[in-house]
Amino acid sequence: MSLFFDHQLALLNQSFATKEEALQKLSEELRKKQCVTDDFYQNIIRREEVFPTGLAINGIGVAIPHTDSQYVNESQVAFMSLKKPLPFIEMGTNDKEIDVSLLFMLALKEPHEQLEMLQQLIEMFQKPGVLEELLTLTTETEYLAIIKKYGLH
Repeated sequence: MSLFFDHQLALLNQSFATKEEALQKLSEELRKKQCVTDDFYQNIIRREEVFPTGLAINGIGVAIPHTDSQYVNESQVAFMSLKKPLPFIEMGTNDKEIDVSLLFMLALKEPHEQLEMLQQLIEMFQKPGVLEELLTLTTETEYLAIIKKYGLH
Protein backbone atom coordinates (compact mmCIF):
# COMPACT_ATOMS: atom_id res chain seq x y z
CA MET A 1 0.00 0.00 0.00
CA SER A 2 1.27 3.41 -0.89
CA LEU A 3 2.66 5.73 1.76
CA PHE A 4 -0.16 8.25 1.20
CA PHE A 5 -2.75 5.68 2.25
CA ASP A 6 -0.85 3.60 4.82
CA HIS A 7 -2.89 4.88 7.78
CA GLN A 8 -6.01 3.70 5.96
CA LEU A 9 -8.08 6.71 6.91
CA ALA A 10 -11.49 6.05 5.41
CA LEU A 11 -14.74 7.12 7.05
CA LEU A 12 -17.74 5.70 5.21
CA ASN A 13 -21.40 6.79 5.11
CA GLN A 14 -20.92 9.67 7.53
CA SER A 15 -23.58 12.26 8.42
CA PHE A 16 -22.87 15.88 9.28
CA ALA A 17 -24.94 19.06 9.38
CA THR A 18 -22.21 21.22 7.80
CA LYS A 19 -19.11 20.85 5.67
CA GLU A 20 -17.09 22.35 8.54
CA GLU A 21 -18.13 19.45 10.80
CA ALA A 22 -17.12 16.93 8.13
CA LEU A 23 -13.77 18.67 7.58
CA GLN A 24 -13.19 18.84 11.33
CA LYS A 25 -13.81 15.08 11.70
CA LEU A 26 -11.35 14.22 8.90
CA SER A 27 -8.79 16.66 10.29
CA GLU A 28 -9.18 15.12 13.74
CA GLU A 29 -8.56 11.62 12.33
CA LEU A 30 -5.35 12.87 10.70
CA ARG A 31 -4.33 14.60 13.94
CA LYS A 32 -4.93 11.41 15.98
CA LYS A 33 -2.48 9.60 13.69
CA GLN A 34 -0.02 12.51 14.21
CA CYS A 35 -0.02 13.25 10.48
CA VAL A 36 -0.94 16.92 10.95
CA THR A 37 -0.41 19.75 13.42
CA ASP A 38 -3.05 21.16 15.76
CA ASP A 39 -3.45 24.12 13.34
CA PHE A 40 -4.30 21.93 10.35
CA TYR A 41 -8.11 22.18 10.61
CA GLN A 42 -8.20 25.98 10.94
CA ASN A 43 -5.97 26.26 7.88
CA ILE A 44 -8.09 23.80 5.87
CA ILE A 45 -11.11 26.05 6.57
CA ARG A 46 -9.17 29.23 5.80
CA ARG A 47 -7.92 27.85 2.49
CA GLU A 48 -11.33 26.43 1.53
CA GLU A 49 -12.82 29.94 1.93
CA VAL A 50 -10.26 31.46 -0.45
CA PHE A 51 -9.64 28.52 -2.80
CA PRO A 52 -12.70 26.26 -2.78
CA THR A 53 -12.16 22.62 -3.72
CA GLY A 54 -15.58 21.32 -4.81
CA LEU A 55 -15.74 19.52 -8.16
CA ALA A 56 -18.77 18.21 -10.05
CA ILE A 57 -17.70 15.14 -12.03
CA ASN A 58 -20.30 13.18 -13.98
CA GLY A 59 -23.03 14.49 -11.69
CA ILE A 60 -21.21 13.52 -8.49
CA GLY A 61 -19.77 16.12 -6.12
CA VAL A 62 -16.23 15.62 -4.84
CA ALA A 63 -14.14 17.94 -2.65
CA ILE A 64 -10.36 17.81 -2.25
CA PRO A 65 -9.62 20.05 0.76
CA HIS A 66 -5.97 20.68 1.52
CA THR A 67 -3.68 23.32 3.02
CA ASP A 68 -0.03 24.28 3.20
CA SER A 69 2.61 21.65 3.90
CA GLN A 70 3.81 23.47 7.04
CA TYR A 71 0.76 22.04 8.87
CA VAL A 72 1.63 18.46 7.89
CA ASN A 73 3.94 16.10 9.79
CA GLU A 74 3.48 13.06 7.55
CA SER A 75 1.91 12.86 4.09
CA GLN A 76 -1.46 11.13 4.11
CA VAL A 77 -4.79 11.17 2.26
CA ALA A 78 -8.01 10.80 4.27
CA PHE A 79 -11.28 9.81 2.62
CA MET A 80 -14.91 10.29 3.63
CA SER A 81 -18.17 9.35 1.96
CA LEU A 82 -21.33 11.14 3.07
CA LYS A 83 -24.83 9.70 3.47
CA LYS A 84 -26.29 13.07 2.55
CA PRO A 85 -24.34 15.52 0.35
CA LEU A 86 -23.10 18.80 1.82
CA PRO A 87 -22.79 22.09 -0.09
CA PHE A 88 -19.24 23.11 -1.06
CA ILE A 89 -18.20 25.99 -3.29
CA GLU A 90 -17.05 24.82 -6.71
CA MET A 91 -13.34 25.06 -7.50
CA GLY A 92 -12.56 28.15 -9.58
CA THR A 93 -15.66 30.07 -8.42
CA ASN A 94 -16.40 31.97 -5.25
CA ASP A 95 -20.14 31.43 -5.00
CA LYS A 96 -21.33 28.43 -7.05
CA GLU A 97 -22.44 25.70 -4.66
CA ILE A 98 -22.34 22.01 -5.51
CA ASP A 99 -23.51 19.06 -3.44
CA VAL A 100 -20.51 17.00 -2.37
CA SER A 101 -20.75 13.33 -1.38
CA LEU A 102 -17.06 12.35 -1.45
CA LEU A 103 -14.14 14.04 0.34
CA PHE A 104 -10.45 13.39 -0.20
CA MET A 105 -8.51 15.45 2.36
CA LEU A 106 -4.88 15.90 1.38
CA ALA A 107 -2.25 16.24 4.09
CA LEU A 108 0.94 16.44 2.06
CA LYS A 109 4.34 17.29 3.48
CA GLU A 110 6.14 18.18 0.24
CA PRO A 111 4.65 20.95 -1.93
CA HIS A 112 5.26 18.99 -5.16
CA GLU A 113 3.17 16.09 -3.80
CA GLN A 114 0.06 18.29 -3.82
CA LEU A 115 -0.04 18.78 -7.59
CA GLU A 116 0.88 15.15 -8.28
CA MET A 117 -1.83 13.80 -5.96
CA LEU A 118 -4.46 16.20 -7.33
CA GLN A 119 -3.65 15.05 -10.86
CA GLN A 120 -3.79 11.36 -9.88
CA LEU A 121 -7.11 11.79 -8.05
CA ILE A 122 -8.73 13.70 -10.91
CA GLU A 123 -7.48 11.08 -13.36
CA MET A 124 -9.03 8.37 -11.19
CA PHE A 125 -12.33 10.32 -10.85
CA GLN A 126 -12.65 10.52 -14.63
CA LYS A 127 -12.55 6.74 -15.10
CA PRO A 128 -16.04 5.34 -15.72
CA GLY A 129 -17.76 3.99 -12.60
CA VAL A 130 -15.11 4.95 -10.04
CA LEU A 131 -17.10 7.66 -8.26
CA GLU A 132 -20.18 5.44 -8.22
CA GLU A 133 -18.05 2.68 -6.65
CA LEU A 134 -16.74 5.10 -4.02
CA LEU A 135 -20.31 6.21 -3.22
CA THR A 136 -21.44 2.65 -2.49
CA LEU A 137 -18.48 1.45 -0.41
CA THR A 138 -19.36 -0.39 2.75
CA THR A 139 -15.90 -1.34 4.00
CA GLU A 140 -12.45 0.17 4.31
CA THR A 141 -11.10 -2.87 2.45
CA GLU A 142 -13.22 -1.99 -0.62
CA TYR A 143 -11.87 1.58 -0.49
CA LEU A 144 -8.26 0.43 -0.30
CA ALA A 145 -8.85 -1.99 -3.18
CA ILE A 146 -10.05 0.90 -5.38
CA ILE A 147 -7.04 3.03 -4.41
CA LYS A 148 -4.72 0.16 -5.25
CA LYS A 149 -6.57 -0.70 -8.49
CA TYR A 150 -6.08 2.83 -9.81
CA GLY A 151 -2.43 2.97 -8.77
CA LEU A 152 -2.57 5.95 -6.45
CA HIS A 153 0.74 6.48 -4.73
